[in-house]
Amino acid sequence: MRQFIVGAAFACGLAFAGIANAGEVGVGIGAHDVDLWKQECCFESGQNLEVHYRSDPLKVDRGLGIWRLWALGSVNSDGGTNFVAGGIQRRFWEDKKVYAQLSVGLGVHDGPDEDYQKTPDRIYFGSPVLIASEAAAGVNLNDNWSGEVAYFHMSHAGLAGDQNPGLDVVSVRLIRKF
Repeated sequence: MRQFIVGAAFACGLAFAGIANAGEVGVGIGAHDVDLWKQECCFESGQNLEVHYRSDPLKVDRGLGIWRLWALGSVNSDGGTNFVAGGIQRRFWEDKKVYAQLSVGLGVHDGPDEDYQKTPDRIYFGSPVLIASEAAAGVNLNDNWSGEVAYFHMSHAGLAGDQNPGLDVVSVRLIRKF
């Protein structure tokens, strides 16, 4: 729980400190703990309410595309795992009608972090800090708005032991560009 509070405070601080320079902010709703090819799945239910923050593009182009910092906060509607995550994001085809982006970073959660599955109604992550990754596709609706569909995954990738069910979320989002 302490790690989640520290992570949430960090994400809020990042968002409030950078909101004036935000490249994008958004909201989304996601299906929580979906079954997309995992051996262990669907311990938790409900929807996730998401808040997104993305920085202005970083000045690291050199032919490598558009890079941003990102942060995501998510609250589960059924009392399941809540989390915050953040890291770096690479966007492809920024100036086209349709774009794609890949993100990687770290996440912290308020779910159990024991390294074995105790009950069938919670995800036991095996670690309080997890690797967060995401793939998204978006449509530029106009100069100020875009819509996205995304697949988000958070787990320790087997680095903290055999217990690694992870969390998969599929979401839709509305993004405001500044």
